[in-house]
Amino acid sequence: MIYILDSTAIRSGMQVSGSEGVEWYTTPSVLEEIRKGKVAENLELLAGISITVKRPGLDSLDSVRKIAEKTGDVGRLSPTDVKILALALELGGTILTDDYSIQNVAKVLGVEYMAGTEKGISEVYEWTWRCRGCGRYFDDKPAGLECSVCGSEVRTVRK
Repeated sequence: MIYILDSTAIRSGMQVSGSEGVEWYTTPSVLEEIRKGKVAENLELLAGISITVKRPGLDSLDSVRKIAEKTGDVGRLSPTDVKILALALELGGTILTDDYSIQNVAKVLGVEYMAGTEKGISEVYEWTWRCRGCGRYFDDKPAGLECSVCGSEVRTVRK
């Protein structure tokens, strides 16, 4: 079994029982995120397991970005999230994460995921942009997250 560790899995101390014979992976950017602040202690808790740090390939990254654009999650995923998804896609692994946007894109990609402290998503959502002032919908993320009609804040909403 292959598990891909997201930052949320490490921050929450997510545990998987029966970890004998399990291969653990993460990306360099996850390590960068968790080394900041007191979450670094959780990395020490994981020291008993061997984690392979691997960068995903460009093809996998491209596949993830295309699906994230389709679902509207592209603006909701960090570059680290995209890398975690791409690595799981490449390795055929299960992502350990509580991040709903990662779960949403993983489900569309056919990548397995496991939620830890949160319930996890129940269905796939597609997202779009909507002005909080005039209610106009946008297909693409507006520049500066401002409505070109009224200047109000634009946020993501379910389609």
